[in-house]
Amino acid sequence: MDKKNIFRMNLVKRRKALGLTQEQLASRLNVSPQAVSKWENSSYPDSELLPKIAHELNISLDSLFGLNIENSERDIEQLVNDEMRSTPPEKRTELFMKLMYSAIFACNPNTDTTGRLKDKYEHETFAGLKSDDAISLARLNKDLRYFFFLEIPENGVNSYFGDTTNMVRLFNTLADEDAIRIITYLGASTRNKMFSVAAVSENLGIPADKVQYIIDRLDRFGLVWRMAADIDEQTVILYGYTHHHMITFILVLAKAITNYIKYIEPSIENWEHGAFRRNDGCEDKIVPPVRWWNDNEI
Repeated sequence: MDKKNIFRMNLVKRRKALGLTQEQLASRLNVSPQAVSKWENSSYPDSELLPKIAHELNISLDSLFGLNIENSERDIEQLVNDEMRSTPPEKRTELFMKLMYSAIFACNPNTDTTGRLKDKYEHETFAGLKSDDAISLARLNKDLRYFFFLEIPENGVNSYFGDTTNMVRLFNTLADEDAIRIITYLGASTRNKMFSVAAVSENLGIPADKVQYIIDRLDRFGLVWRMAADIDEQTVILYGYTHHHMITFILVLAKAITNYIKYIEPSIENWEHGAFRRNDGCEDKIVPPVRWWNDNEI
């Protein structure tokens, strides 16, 4: 296929990917819609228009003409930046998950194919990566997709924990089903909406003293914030939810754990030491593998 035909194909593909009509692209380029139609079917734009076309389509001329770029010249961050910015906002989450899934898949030493996210999975399915440098988990089903990635420091993740008292307090709080009900109730609110303990108690059917106890604990974790209001000559404390993304991650991952992660595509495990390290700094001994068969061994 000659370069002109490749250019036409890529021009059409890129224009449609950006959700532009021929008329809209023509308006940006200050040409007639008929000119764009001819470029995509038979003729060829003037050379001085090519840089402007590439600019309006937010794509390089190399990409428009299907030219391969040497790995040493690739700016991966710029490519991802350009692709994400040129993607309509409503389609960016889908693109993000595709990129992340492909990144996990690329760590698979057993294949050199490109990992492509499926439109449908029969079961609750995850992609998993375990290495000495990073761990990653992605849920692939469209009803709730997410991607978790952790770069493992040289001295392990446990060195980050330090005093675990507040961690225990948090898990003790979340061990109460009413706490999860309150968090999800507050989390369903719009930004900056305030709640009274009495209103939460009435709407959820939880005793007011229990609601106050849980909200006070959430307040200490920074998951809610408080303000005072004078209502009917009485001072009432109102609470707003911070919509903290970390607590959402914790609850979602907790649900995944309790569901038992069974289906993993791909499951990549090329680790020896895992994410944790011994406190004394000594490395645990690697379990030696079983030697392979000798040529003459029966």
